[in-house]
Order: sequence, then C-alpha cells, then structure tokens
Amino acid sequence: MRVLALLFLLLVVRLSASGQALTERDFKKHFDSYGLRGSFLLYDQKTNHFTAYDVARCSQGFLPGATFAIPNILIGLETGVLADTSHVFVWDREKRENEAWNRNLRLRQALRTDCQPCMQQIAQEVGVRRYQQQLLKLKFGQMVVTPEVLHTFWQGGVSRISQFQMVNFLRLLYEEKLPPAIQHQSLTKSLFLLKATPHYKLYGTSGYTQRAKLTNGWFVGWLEQGGNVYMFALNAEPKDGKPADEKFIAGRQAIAELILQDLALLPN
Repeated sequence: MRVLALLFLLLVVRLSASGQALTERDFKKHFDSYGLRGSFLLYDQKTNHFTAYDVARCSQGFLPGATFAIPNILIGLETGVLADTSHVFVWDREKRENEAWNRNLRLRQALRTDCQPCMQQIAQEVGVRRYQQQLLKLKFGQMVVTPEVLHTFWQGGVSRISQFQMVNFLRLLYEEKLPPAIQHQSLTKSLFLLKATPHYKLYGTSGYTQRAKLTNGWFVGWLEQGGNVYMFALNAEPKDGKPADEKFIAGRQAIAELILQDLALLPN
C-alpha cells in the first residue's frame, strides 16, 4: 500500500508539473452493474484535464491484448507490411474455432472480427528488430519483443501498458504527432470508427487477455463531440476471478459509454 501511495503521489506531482489537472470521480456503480472491478481514465484535449476513477490503478501496467491492433496497424503501414487500408489477409487454410477467421479478410474486416491470426501475420512480417525500433518511438508502454514471443507478446508475457500511457499514446496519435508519417497515422485512426451520429463520433477498440485464472480487459479510444475530443481508457476484470463471459465481453464498452453519459459527453 505504501508503494501504491508513493506512486500516486509521484503521479500527481508529475501531472501538476506538466500543467495537467486531474479530477477523481466515482464510477464504481457502473462496474458493479456488470460484476466487474476496474478503472477509467479520460483526457479532455481542450482543457488539458484528466478525469479518473481509481487513479492508482490507472497507473498500473497490464497486457494490451487486442488493443495492440492500433499501434500494430500503424507500424504495419509505416514499415510497408501493409500497403494501405485495402490490404487483404490471405487465409492460411488452417481451420480455427472462430469461423469468421477462416477466409480471406480485408483489414477492416480483420479488425471487426478481432482476427488474431491477422495481427500475427503483421508480426511475422514486421519482425523483432523493427518492432523494437518502432515501439520505442511510439512510447506504447513497455513492450518486450523477442523471437520467442514475436506472435504473442501483446497477449502474454511481461509486456505492459498503463491507462495513462494508453491515453497519452492515443492523444499523440489523434494529434498526428507520433514519429510515423502523418498519412499513416490518419489512415490508422480512420479504421477504428465505431459510431457516427450528427452529434458525435466514437472511435475505439477492445481487447482482453486470459492468464491462468486471471481475465483482464480493455476498451480504449476517443470521442469527438461538441468541437472537442476526449481520449479514454477503461480496464476491468471480473470480480469473481472467472474467465471472460458474455457480461464481461459486453460490459467493457457498455461501462465506458455509461461513464461518458455521466460526464454529459454522450446522450442518455
């Protein structure tokens, strides 16, 4: 507990030094309604302000799971592994339990079906050395890439990213201030549009990892609304320690949207 308190103090000092204010809010009821425990972080671009539920947990590192698709697509475009967003992943003819993966998939389809073999195809082509170089530039958490874990390092092992790191990465991507070419950042962003209405656009992706009996999941992205943009990262796990179920799968995005409604950023 003393270590967590110290980390929290250091975080507050760092935020204050950078001129970024932070407000804590209690969104526990929304996690409770889905039988989850977790944390939520939002960054208001216009006011340079963070809103956090469980700020200490927002500083902890977790495996990124399928949210790694965002930097993976960007790296794929930057290295030429992906020519553009019309790229087609050719099915290797290996039958998998998820029937949606057993065919050729365009990039957008691969993202919508969370096609892990497709992300692994990118990994195979990018390779260890280029990942190490690119991920260091992107500052996407602490990703550890070796030949032994090339196809799995975002799903298992020692790679970690915190919600603060995730939100900072999304902020730089949105502003197109990351090292990769601006057109590659713009193309990457366009792939993650989830909802578009006359009043707002919601971009994001989810992911989860299963390690032994521990399930951990994400929903991350950004909301364009009212002439402003809000980056967010939700991380959660089942309270009972059980594997992922339908309530957990649906709960991550649902809770994030309930919180955005509480903050008057989405309509009820």
